Amino acid sequence: MKLSTSLPTDLPWNEQQAFVLLDGATQINLPERLKQLSPGVSTVALYDCPPFTELRDISPLLVMIEHPDSPVFRFYLERAHEEWGVLLFSSEPAHGVTQHLRKLLTVEMSEGLPVILRLADAAVARALFGSGDQRLFGPLSCVVTADSVGANWHRHQPRSSERPDLPTPYRLSPEQNSALDHADRRRVLLELDTHLLAYFPERYGGEAVILRWPMLEQLFQKAHALGLSSQSELFYYANVMAWLDGSPLDQHPQIDRLLHTPSLQSPGERVALAADLAHQLAIQRSRP
Repeated sequence: MKLSTSLPTDLPWNEQQAFVLLDGATQINLPERLKQLSPGVSTVALYDCPPFTELRDISPLLVMIEHPDSPVFRFYLERAHEEWGVLLFSSEPAHGVTQHLRKLLTVEMSEGLPVILRLADAAVARALFGSGDQRLFGPLSCVVTADSVGANWHRHQPRSSERPDLPTPYRLSPEQNSALDHADRRRVLLELDTHLLAYFPERYGGEAVILRWPMLEQLFQKAHALGLSSQSELFYYANVMAWLDGSPLDQHPQIDRLLHTPSLQSPGERVALAADLAHQLAIQRSRP
């Protein structure tokens, strides 16, 4: 099922104003791209306010959508599986929605530490608005997020018409903290999946991401157990496993030693060397 064809059919397009919140840090020159699609498009940069003003070029953009067939909305739908946007509905104009969302740019973790939220990230929005806290909705009547793993959409709505005040700064609950941690890990796994599909399509392509998910989880857990934490280290480890093509590590003592034996080299340096060796073995196997 494609996300672009499975959008809920009973959304309030005719009764309320629709917006998409797009991540300007993910898409390069996003304002210019939107202007090319629709010269008269109305956008608001959430970072166009202190203390984020200097980051305006990579700001999340709140974009007004006139109708579901508009070029900007089609642009969003075509890329919804990348999860860098959120569909919103409100009976209030853009100014009220902007003021509310800006209150959520910086929140406090349950222990009081401030953190900046990536509000346009679909998984982050799902963690927030799926928590059941009415205060988060404010003027929003409906929040719709794409789920590329499940190949479906999630719809969140306030339970009643009451609009309790949103405290500033908003403090996350332990449950919300946990949900956002899960969203961060999920993003890492999606990036790992994109990497593997780009460099090893013959091995990992041809099936839905939900079927690849257990393999991605296993790679992440094994890399973490080896002390590998950065994205590059995770990608190197995944490369090792892909180039060995299912061959057990104990059949490759040098690679096994690099991954499991501490030395003066950092774990990142050792996994990079292991990836080079695994690549050489793969090249040798492919020779006639």
